[in-house]
Amino acid sequence: MSGMSSTETPATDIQPCVRLRNISVQFEDFEALKDVSVEFPLGKTTLIMGPSGCGKSTLLKVAAGLLPPDRGEVEIAGVDALRGRPRAMSEMRKNTGFVFQDAGLWQNMTLFDNMALPLEFHYPERAENVVRREIYAWATRFDLSSILPLRPSTLSGGERKLISFCRAMILNPNLLFLDEPTTFVDRLGVERMLSVLREKKASGCSMIGVTHDADLTSQLADYILVMKAGELREFGTTSEIARSRDPEVREILADVLDEAATYDGDILDLLEPNGDLF
Repeated sequence: MSGMSSTETPATDIQPCVRLRNISVQFEDFEALKDVSVEFPLGKTTLIMGPSGCGKSTLLKVAAGLLPPDRGEVEIAGVDALRGRPRAMSEMRKNTGFVFQDAGLWQNMTLFDNMALPLEFHYPERAENVVRREIYAWATRFDLSSILPLRPSTLSGGERKLISFCRAMILNPNLLFLDEPTTFVDRLGVERMLSVLREKKASGCSMIGVTHDADLTSQLADYILVMKAGELREFGTTSEIARSRDPEVREILADVLDEAATYDGDILDLLEPNGDLF
């Protein structure tokens, strides 16, 4: 599958968890997304790749319902994310999580309070001791419990990202959005994060992410979406994308993944956990 247009998606019988139709997003004089249509398969992990500034994070935020497009339709878990009924929208939000590239923490709140926000909003009836137990369970898993009373400004970038990750997980979402989740995170933190994501994947959680991390790609990706200049360049299973004959797609993947490994002819080696590079 080579040279796929921005309105095509992979042939699959799998129900979509997110459906985007003719999405366009304009930032002043810059068109970030150009008539993009795509269906993200339910229960699978799709990773979005492309050069800096190609619209990856914008597409992810539109897919999560965080950024309304200028044109187009967004359907998340069967709910119209632009015009859905409040009750349906709330139920959909309760089952989603988002890890922000910049962590997205409230600076005037402690880390504990940042993590408590999703629980307090979606489960206001939940007892305080239950909320506290759930927060500390996640924080302890990442050796973060001692810093929960602190504010985000006192942390490293990696610590902030891990708190953002824990906050996204605290509702046990069945739809998870990840924007460069491993950047700034140390090796141990990445290993723990990947352990959680493998568990989520095994449970059937749908995941959509932006990454240039070859380890994360090799262990999680079922599908890869390649973007360039606001358009969907190619979309398919990891093996299909690995064998793409489109030189532009291969060049993009080489550029995206070259921080982690040397690109040598066939990207498939980077996408298989048992390959020579892992």
